[in-house]
Amino acid sequence: MERFSQQQQQQCVKRREVPTAAMDDDDNEQQQPMPWPTKRPCSRATQEQVQRDVDRDDCNSTVLAIRGYCRKRNMPSDVYRPVVRQDANRCNGGKFRLTDLIGELHRVFAEDRVNVEYVQYLMESYQSDPAEWLKYAKFNKFRYTRNLVDAGNGKFNLMVLCWGEGDGSSIHNHPQSDCIMKILAGQLTEVRFAWPEKSAVDGDDVDEDDQQLQPMCEIGRTLLETDGVCHINDTMGLHRVENASHTDKAVSLHLYCPPFEKCSTFNQQTGHETMAKSTFWSIYGEKVSKKRAEEHVPADDN
Repeated sequence: MERFSQQQQQQCVKRREVPTAAMDDDDNEQQQPMPWPTKRPCSRATQEQVQRDVDRDDCNSTVLAIRGYCRKRNMPSDVYRPVVRQDANRCNGGKFRLTDLIGELHRVFAEDRVNVEYVQYLMESYQSDPAEWLKYAKFNKFRYTRNLVDAGNGKFNLMVLCWGEGDGSSIHNHPQSDCIMKILAGQLTEVRFAWPEKSAVDGDDVDEDDQQLQPMCEIGRTLLETDGVCHINDTMGLHRVENASHTDKAVSLHLYCPPFEKCSTFNQQTGHETMAKSTFWSIYGEKVSKKRAEEHVPADDN
């Protein structure tokens, strides 16, 4: 699958240590224990070596398929490569880190056209390590937060979203953009909806205000666990993301290509559409000023 560009839219196309994350309480940040480790245990068990071999084969076949797709459409194909060396070992430094993911994204998005399946492959290849993303995990006790990790030179952006117990977004779209979401910790439920339908009261030639809005139709529901990935754009429908747990927090990594500043949110009962502005709770690990946060309430547009 590929996305064609216009101007700025040219691109997209276990427990060993108990880390902490910042929980915002007005202007005071308190360190709260998080239920996920900062380090992955390193084992040289035979079964893990077998699994690495399987993952390597899957990795190579995925990249070969993407290259073939691009060649058929006269797109550059040699830009797409396996992200992990074949001799890579999590214990000897061959790990595909968050910094590697960001660097590879910048390299790929330097092209005029980008294969979105390869971008999803990159997101799938990164294995969550809280030690790498914990500095971006800024929680708020009242709502979920959007925390910018990398602006992507305007071609894409990457952010960490933090979900408190029971937090959820509104139903929303992704205007002219692809959204790829990866679970870094905990579990999240993605609920997909068809676009709302409107029926005319009498005849077809009536004003929008005279149209009768219908309840929105749910078309899918997926429970995503740690390291799970999903992809959506407006041709696939709308979605809502929620942390159904009332005891555990969750963290997710989101990529948008290209970025957007506004999106539409929808009332599930009526399908009524409202415009919402996209804002950040923190940028590069630093919380946005209180004044700026008050001016722009974070939109439900994850």
